[in-house]
Amino acid sequence: MVEFAFASLVLIPMFVGTFQFGSTFYVHNLLCTQTRAAARYASIKTFKCSSESKEITAWKTSVSNMMRFGNPDGSGTVIEPGLTDAQIDVQIKDEDGNNADDTHVPAYVTITTKNYSVNAVVATFNFNDKSFVRFPYVGRWAPAE
Repeated sequence: MVEFAFASLVLIPMFVGTFQFGSTFYVHNLLCTQTRAAARYASIKTFKCSSESKEITAWKTSVSNMMRFGNPDGSGTVIEPGLTDAQIDVQIKDEDGNNADDTHVPAYVTITTKNYSVNAVVATFNFNDKSFVRFPYVGRWAPAE
């Protein structure tokens, strides 16, 4: 029992650290995968912007839902634990970096996270702007629809 007590002083922190690293690595990998999937979806989705704020907001919401739920409807369970809409930044820009709308043709899409934290066993890890993906926009720009 004495030997086990001395060995557990080393083994228990080692196992907790291994679990913490593995859990955080899994969540980060899942975050990167979902960000890439949402950016891929956004890069080919038709961009309708006839009534600027309503259409663009609906477009960004469907991309955000793709990142959180894996589908544009926003149905089902959240894939990434604790990720909210407010923590996802979806941008669609023209060549000069202006927001795309009915007068600015989209050139690229960027998706990143803001203030997303993972509570691991011992510590909390912040993934602010850690998952950043930029894809060229190759979808259909439909300002008149």
